[in-house]
Amino acid sequence: MTAALWCWLGFALALAFGGAAMTLLNRRFFLRLAPQSGEPGSIDLYIAMRDEAENARACIESFLAQPELRRATIVDDASSDDTRAILDRIAREDSRVRVYSVPADSPMRGSPKARALAAAVAAAPIEAPFALFADADVRALPGALGATLKARGALRVGAVTGFPRIRVRDLAAAGCAVLPRMLLLTVFPMHAARGNDPRFAAGNGQWFLVEREAYARSGGHAAIDALVEDIALARALKRSGTCVACVDAREIVVVEGYAGLRSSLDGLGRSLLGELGILGSLGYALCSLAVATLPFAALGAWVRAIAIGSEANVAAASLLTLGALAPSIAWLAAVAAVERPSGMPQPPATPFALALGLWAMGLGLRGSMDWRGRRIGRANPRPL
Repeated sequence: MTAALWCWLGFALALAFGGAAMTLLNRRFFLRLAPQSGEPGSIDLYIAMRDEAENARACIESFLAQPELRRATIVDDASSDDTRAILDRIAREDSRVRVYSVPADSPMRGSPKARALAAAVAAAPIEAPFALFADADVRALPGALGATLKARGALRVGAVTGFPRIRVRDLAAAGCAVLPRMLLLTVFPMHAARGNDPRFAAGNGQWFLVEREAYARSGGHAAIDALVEDIALARALKRSGTCVACVDAREIVVVEGYAGLRSSLDGLGRSLLGELGILGSLGYALCSLAVATLPFAALGAWVRAIAIGSEANVAAASLLTLGALAPSIAWLAAVAAVERPSGMPQPPATPFALALGLWAMGLGLRGSMDWRGRRIGRANPRPL
């Protein structure tokens, strides 16, 4: 093999083994939550909705069944469907639900969701000891709020962000659904994340519990001017001295995943671009491509080893085989949090990771993107 090829394979092996080692380490600190009960009336819920007529009732009712819920504040962000009418009906049925609209003069920010949640908190300030920020596609299973409260206390942190189980309906969505969790497990040092160093910040806006005082001290969503509002909130909390822990919420929370390849790439690509920038998204694609070459390199190395039979060739083939298998550690962990229809296989992650990196880079080069009929993003996204 040429020197350039060995350099490329060495890079791929470093990624594969490094990601596997990080995954094994992270599994020690990625607490898996189980349903529990907590202090009744200790959580105020905040959800921003835009064109969520299909999700609104199922989402809110799953929270209303939780005894820990004190109040649900839902802000309608200029929906064009029946979302607001459905929310108003739910509010008439249960006095704990309050519905607001984003004021027309509310200042624009990098994230429409941050803008909407800031308006919700301004309209109905947090009064319970804790606030939970969630999404309309979330379904809270019995014991979800109690489990999150208990995790916060056990981990001795001011905020907990959970990564739910993802329910998908098609192969493309299943292939993309594993990518955020794989990236989290292979790259992000969760032990360091439990501290308050803002360099190690991760957040998931689908499930984000925070102490009332910590949220106020950080400035909350009103101080966020970033495309990816959940990670920005985690970073702001850490800057203000609050520790944030990541937890595995697959047993207590289910999220309705994207439908199809285009919507998956749009949704995940927006987050990838917002955090990594254009060159970072390209780097993600190149890293995915490098790891994808390992199985083919291993096969070629074994053919050569069998033909020549030298110990060096056998050792190289064995090393490449181990490298090709190493990413399966994170993949299997991520697949366990994807709920697929019975009989649907789980496709490999690499082609979707490569597509996601290139898609996010393309979004950045265009300078803006559309989301639910709204143009978002920055005209000149940062290159890094």
